[in-house]
Amino acid sequence: MKGEALPVLWARGLLSAARTWKALLVALALNAGLALVVTAPLASRLHDLLDDRPTAAPLAKGRDLVLEAHLFRAEPGLLGDPARLDALGRGSLPLAELPSLSGPLAGLLAAGLLHSALSGLLAGGFVGRFASERDRGSLSAFFSDVVRLGLPSLLLGLLGLGGILGAFYVFVELPRAATLSPDLRWDWERTGLSLLRLGAFLLAAGAIRAVVAQSRAALGLSRSVNPLAALGAGLGFVLGRPVKALLLEVAFGATALLPLALWLLLAPSFRGGDLRLLAALVAGQQVVVLLRIASRAAHLGAASAWMRGAREASRPAPAKIES
Repeated sequence: MKGEALPVLWARGLLSAARTWKALLVALALNAGLALVVTAPLASRLHDLLDDRPTAAPLAKGRDLVLEAHLFRAEPGLLGDPARLDALGRGSLPLAELPSLSGPLAGLLAAGLLHSALSGLLAGGFVGRFASERDRGSLSAFFSDVVRLGLPSLLLGLLGLGGILGAFYVFVELPRAATLSPDLRWDWERTGLSLLRLGAFLLAAGAIRAVVAQSRAALGLSRSVNPLAALGAGLGFVLGRPVKALLLEVAFGATALLPLALWLLLAPSFRGGDLRLLAALVAGQQVVVLLRIASRAAHLGAASAWMRGAREASRPAPAKIES
């Protein structure tokens, strides 16, 4: 069906997200609040360390890699436990030790979990609006849907997170010893196995995310708030169309990454002193975050439109009444 073509679903998802612009701004404000929670402790610690030292003046004028190196050498625990941070940087930190991180990175991990929970709750509001035929832009109706569908949507998100962590353990953690085995004589063998592990994990994670998106769409389209019924409907929908569901996930994943990639390539660096440039950079960063939030909401809009169309197409045509 032309209405179920991937470019059409992509465009319909973006249009649906644009109609909920008020809810997108609410999500942006909540995201900014979480960012302040994460950065405030580190900023306070840096002020305590540097305000009374002569190194503060050069840092205020812009980034200095040499001064940063001296700072981290003098304060190795500034971002947390140095040993665990080194293991995290090498990719050798066991998954079970992530809760043991300390310092600002521990706050970042906690904020990430809180952000995931908040995203799950807000997703309930978005799928409720996408399933509605009217008042899609109503903020009061959005909050009503958050109250009604937020917890089931959050549960679906937690199940998806558990599935992704399980896939990470199966495809990344378990084969780690085989990748580092001394029986592998050549570097290309280790590189190939590492890329194979990464590819398998990304494929599994993409499939799980697609199931969660379609399950949330089913949650919004049905009158029931049973998350297990929605999960069954979403899983069955994806299993019946696995390639297209994965391509839809990839399409919106790329859409979410595009503004971030453009920002990293084109945005100027702040060297200090120019408050107008600082304000422009902050505003630009918020625009990038808003576009990323909108792309994830658009995925839910496309999933809802796709599932609604499939259900309508599967209904038998009404019988003609002969006179």
